[in-house]
Amino acid sequence: MQRNIRLRLEYDGTDFKGWQVQPDQRTVQGTLETCLTSLLGHPIRAIGAGRTDAGVHALGQVANFSTFNPLPLKRIGAALNSTLPPDVAVLDVDEVPPTFHARRSARRRTYLYRIVYRRRAIGRGQAWYLRGRLNIDTMRSAATRTLGYHDFTSFCVASSEKENRSCRVFLCMLACLKDGVHVEISADRFLRSMVRGIVGTLVQVGRGRRAPDAMDTILQARDRQYAGPNAPPHGLFLKEVTYEEPEE
Repeated sequence: MQRNIRLRLEYDGTDFKGWQVQPDQRTVQGTLETCLTSLLGHPIRAIGAGRTDAGVHALGQVANFSTFNPLPLKRIGAALNSTLPPDVAVLDVDEVPPTFHARRSARRRTYLYRIVYRRRAIGRGQAWYLRGRLNIDTMRSAATRTLGYHDFTSFCVASSEKENRSCRVFLCMLACLKDGVHVEISADRFLRSMVRGIVGTLVQVGRGRRAPDAMDTILQARDRQYAGPNAPPHGLFLKEVTYEEPEE
């Protein structure tokens, strides 16, 4: 009997060329599939909930795959964690209905972006270091303008999204910390580089280079040239993927 297995993964994206398999490149999907194929004895294709870019990390990536192998779930998780490289870890393993699809079944994805004010040696590859504090009040004002259903063409790599570029943003929240800022964005879907484009623009607002209401003009323009530069990938984490339970 064919089984549909779901994994929840954590990984440090520093040394990966993103999630998606690419020829002659080290990717998370390729690394996971190699380990699963060896473990289960047949070719495995893993489906990821989000195609994180090179250098982007994950605290809660979700993937699923199909297999006829009856190996118990606990053994699958333990075996993967003993064979995967140290920058990837399996957090959970469960069996889901045949209709579950890690990407298409997702109802929302949440990303976290970390900004720090202190230059650091430890953790330098997991946060964007900025000199000088940002104006959080103006950034929050700008962030609220992304909420709701909008065309996010101005914040994406246009060539990668040829059709629907509209997304519904449920949350765009900034948390002011002692040594930095966390930006958390939750939406039903994301375009390529959308979060990094939003964060880069919010930082310009926080530095006083743009007014908060500039976000309205940027969204309406539907032109990448209107938004700020992308924030670097190493500060970005796929935090969580949310599904309706039980899945059908």
